[in-house]
Amino acid sequence: MTNNFVSLCFHTNDTLTQVNMIRTVKIDGFWSQYSIDWKPYPDVNILVGSNGSGKSTLLRILDIALSCRANADLELHRFLSHGYILRIAGDNIDIKIHDGKNGNLCYNQCQYHFVNTFDEIIKEKKALDQEMSPLSARLMAAIFDTHEMSLNSYRLKATESQATSNRVNKRLQQWISTVNDFFFTTRKTFCIQGNNVFFKHSTGEKLSLEHLSAGEKQLLIILTHALIQDKEPFVLLMDEPEISLDIDWQYKLVHTIRKFNPSCQLIIATHSPGIFGDGWNDKVIFMEELLRKQ
Repeated sequence: MTNNFVSLCFHTNDTLTQVNMIRTVKIDGFWSQYSIDWKPYPDVNILVGSNGSGKSTLLRILDIALSCRANADLELHRFLSHGYILRIAGDNIDIKIHDGKNGNLCYNQCQYHFVNTFDEIIKEKKALDQEMSPLSARLMAAIFDTHEMSLNSYRLKATESQATSNRVNKRLQQWISTVNDFFFTTRKTFCIQGNNVFFKHSTGEKLSLEHLSAGEKQLLIILTHALIQDKEPFVLLMDEPEISLDIDWQYKLVHTIRKFNPSCQLIIATHSPGIFGDGWNDKVIFMEELLRKQ
């Protein structure tokens, strides 16, 4: 019997925007009956298809593989046939899982993030306020956490040197201006005062991040990740980012992410024409066309 496998290959040439970008995705045993052989675009990929076509499943497989979590081989069993072989290879990546029972995982992790805020598992439940929603918790982590991928940690880069301080502060001001452009119609202004991050309404009322709407939180999480990637090569997976976003925000979303990081490879699963309606039609991939019966 032929082994099932997942294989991801990454660009390895010396062009900055090509480093660590997923070049090919090959999967056997997708839902135990399909195979996928796909070459993503190096910049923007918009996966569309009917409910249940496999868009979210594909993103979850990529997330599990790229994260190299200790139980990655067991997690993949939810989506793939037993007895598969998973391989990821590239300039800075070396991942191998031989099979589900005797997984042998070794890797150098690439720069990537999975934005799935509307249905995300919160890993540090004890650290969260019991009254805080998962979406609010994810926003608080993106803004205040001490890990590298947070606004708080990005701001701390300004203490490294004068040159770094000038660059970080310039990007931060551009980012705040962009956030305020999005929030203009809601009459809210983004503010940072010391360690305090909040919005101020045109009435003068100070609003905490928890008081934002679901769509506003969703947008702020995505824009924060676009900023803190700091123009480095990055793979950003997003599952239905349009959830709770109005149509104007959807149209501007991809352009804004690419503005803050032209080196970011986007792989987006969506049901909304708004996400690709402003010049990204040539980046649309139909999920049904990726699936091949084994």
